[in-house]
Amino acid sequence: MQRTRREILNILKRQGRATLEELANGVGLVPVTVRAHLNVLERDDLVKYEEVRGRVGRPYYVYTLTDDAEDLFPKSYDVLTNRLLDSLTATVGAEGLSRLAEHMAEAWAREHEARLTGKALAERVAEVAKIRSEEGAWAEVEQTDDGYDIVQYNCSCPQVSARHPEVTCAAELAYLHRLLGADIERVSWRQDGSRICRYHVPALAKMPARAVAAESTPTGNGHRPS
Repeated sequence: MQRTRREILNILKRQGRATLEELANGVGLVPVTVRAHLNVLERDDLVKYEEVRGRVGRPYYVYTLTDDAEDLFPKSYDVLTNRLLDSLTATVGAEGLSRLAEHMAEAWAREHEARLTGKALAERVAEVAKIRSEEGAWAEVEQTDDGYDIVQYNCSCPQVSARHPEVTCAAELAYLHRLLGADIERVSWRQDGSRICRYHVPALAKMPARAVAAESTPTGNGHRPS
């Protein structure tokens, strides 16, 4: 990021809010130049402003950071999560962590099940890849001779997965199983040194009853279409 714009963001992070004049003083530039930088930051949804009206004088604008801008500053979620899972490991052991992963997968899948209801397997696989991309996995579908592969190019929590795959990666596999209603096979895994995580979904996978019913509509002679 351009240095002056980063300085503007740093000032807003420290102060919480600032006027144009305060920002200009902070970066050592004239207000008209700072205004041009603010226009770019507003366009990129990193800065927002509100109009403030005092008892006297003209109204003025006060600038603050957006939620997207907050993401530019360092976070330690992985450190906190690893500490939490370390403590859970010591407290509940491997069996407890396995139950935790299953519970996570079940709750996680419930968040998206409405998007999959009534879809055929191919549609479900495509929708699951879309969901995983929305969740940061950058997923794509590759059709194979006997089904589909869901390929994930990005791990959204690599530090935690590297330390506690028995929770994060196990929950992800169980999550995909619940979404697709299929016996999914993990073909490649970042934890084994692969560049990607690849999951295979067999074409004849058993689907949830609701999806099967929607896909298989009886014909007039009482037989399902072939």
